[in-house]
Amino acid sequence: MSTHDNIAIVRRFVDQVVNKGDLSLIDELWAEDLVWRGGSLGEVRGIAAYRDMLAAAAGNAFTGMRLDIEQIIADGDTVVLLFTNGGTHEGEFLGIPGTGRTARWSGVGVYRVSDGRIAEATFVEDILAMLVQLGVTELPSTG
Repeated sequence: MSTHDNIAIVRRFVDQVVNKGDLSLIDELWAEDLVWRGGSLGEVRGIAAYRDMLAAAAGNAFTGMRLDIEQIIADGDTVVLLFTNGGTHEGEFLGIPGTGRTARWSGVGVYRVSDGRIAEATFVEDILAMLVQLGVTELPSTG
């Protein structure tokens, strides 16, 4: 597949699954033996475990989740997204009960596409910025 095809697959995942919640597309867009690395959220291997993790995250911790792609860089089978993510914290996240606050934070996602499906994804997100906005921690004073 071309680099443009791989970008289209990742965009479709973000638009349809992440932003619209269409979990029925996971089997079509992700490889059976996928590897998902989410930094502080851990690592998931295999499509069944990924589906379970995504369903739990989508339905419980944040409502109104939206991932906005700020920039795409791609080369061959690798697609890199610079994005802004956010939503309203309604349910438990990392052991923190819902605060009712809305947060937006930045991140980078690196996807590897193989045979028309996402085989690997690794994310780095500014979880500290999110936690500050949720009011569960503060940055140290600089003065």
